[in-house]
This record gives sequence, structure tokens and C-alpha cells, in this order.
Amino acid sequence: MSPLPHHYRFKQGKTQDKTRLLKFMELTYQELFPEQSNFSHLSKTVAQYLSSKTPIWWIEYQPQNQTKPDIIACLWMGTAIDQVNGHNYGHIFLIYVKPNHRRQGLATTLIQQGQKWVEQQGYDQMGLQVFERNQAALKLYDKLGFYPQSYLMFKSGNIKE
Repeated sequence: MSPLPHHYRFKQGKTQDKTRLLKFMELTYQELFPEQSNFSHLSKTVAQYLSSKTPIWWIEYQPQNQTKPDIIACLWMGTAIDQVNGHNYGHIFLIYVKPNHRRQGLATTLIQQGQKWVEQQGYDQMGLQVFERNQAALKLYDKLGFYPQSYLMFKSGNIKE
């Protein structure tokens, strides 16, 4: 796994980190969908999926002149079932790095941490969902060897037709 830059360190999350996890989910969606203001529904996702079987890792940042570290990045993992072959795989529920800490390899290091967890679970693949408008993430995932397997599609409006 790539080492973290100076002043950064990993911290294992807990199921009690529900409020912090929800805040990071909201940051992700606010950044991607600034035209929307209400993300209260994300609490349902956290309530449904956060458990001792869905680990969280945080990255803390603490420069020497700061007494308390800032949490600046998050990885939340879980398990899903590949609908093509029926195998369990490690699924990234959330990966987020605060904007002023990006382009330092933190997301790559988080994904490597996720890969380590996936291997420990005995899985041989890892997946995630990424929004099409998140071009930076798409480029990163492509660089790290992820590939599209399916497309999530919706129909809005008059769905009776």
C-alpha cells in the first residue's frame, strides 16, 4: 500500500461514526449535485448499511501547528453480489477526499486499503458506483483498473408508457 504523505494517517472507523459518515456522504452529493439542497434521504442509506461488517477508514490530517487532527477523507466498504456470476465482491459504498487534499494519492491509498480488505474477505473483485458527471473519479478508477460492467438507468416522468 502506498504510504500516506507527511501529516496524514489512517484511522479505523467504528459503527458509532454514523454522523461523520453521513456528513461525508452529504459533502460528496453536494459537490456533485449543487443544484440540489436536500440530501436528508442519505441517512436511510447509512441506517440500512452501516454495520460491523461494513468497515470505514478515515484519513486524518494534522500539521505540526494544529492540536487536533482534521478528518479529510473516507472509505466505506461493504459486500455485494455480482449479478452475472453470483459471487460476493467488495463494494465501495463511499470514497471521498476533501477538495483541498486531492491530487496527493489519498484516494489511491484508500482504494488500496479497500483492496486489502477485499482480499482478507476472500473476494477476488471490487466494485463501486460512480456518477457519470464525476469525470475526475472516472479517470482515477480507469487508471486503477476498474471497468464498467453495467449501467444504472432510470426513466422519469410518465412511467406508465
